[in-house]
Order: sequence, then structure tokens, then C-alpha cells
Amino acid sequence: MVHRAGPYTRRDPEGDRVSRKQLMILAAMGAMAAFIAWLAWSSRQPPMLPDDDTHRTFLGARECLSCHCPEGPVPRSRQHPLGDDCVRCHGSR
Repeated sequence: MVHRAGPYTRRDPEGDRVSRKQLMILAAMGAMAAFIAWLAWSSRQPPMLPDDDTHRTFLGARECLSCHCPEGPVPRSRQHPLGDDCVRCHGSR
């Protein structure tokens, strides 16, 4: 009597390895995840005005610039866009 293996009992010697198609799909998914992470990181919103005693009495940009001017105690960074309309980007809570 001859024993014949069924179609589901055969093992493909290369079946345990990851195929080129699977690697390409995995690489594409990794690239998309990296791109989405980069978008989330690069589109950060400016911070809101802090909820402390100094900023609770906020009336206008003149008060901001008294501390955040280049010579002030907490100057704006070099990357800060030009403009003195603080509330347009840094809204109050």
C-alpha cells in the first residue's frame, strides 16, 4: 500500500520565510506610519496662554511684549513668527 500525503500536509521548504511581497507591504506600512507620525509632530499648535496670575489679567499684546520682547525676561525664540497679535495664535483658556 502506498501512502499519499494529502494536499494540506505537504510543507513548502520556503513557506516559513517572508516573501518579497510581504516585505514590500510591511515596508509600505512602516513608511506610512512614519509619515503620519512626522505630520503629527510637525503640525504642532502654539501653546495656549498659561493659566497663572501673570497671564490671567491679559489685555493685549503690549503686556505680552513687556516680558517676551528680545530684551525681556522670557524672550520669544528665534523661530517665533513675526507679528504681535498674540491672541490670534496663543488663545486664552
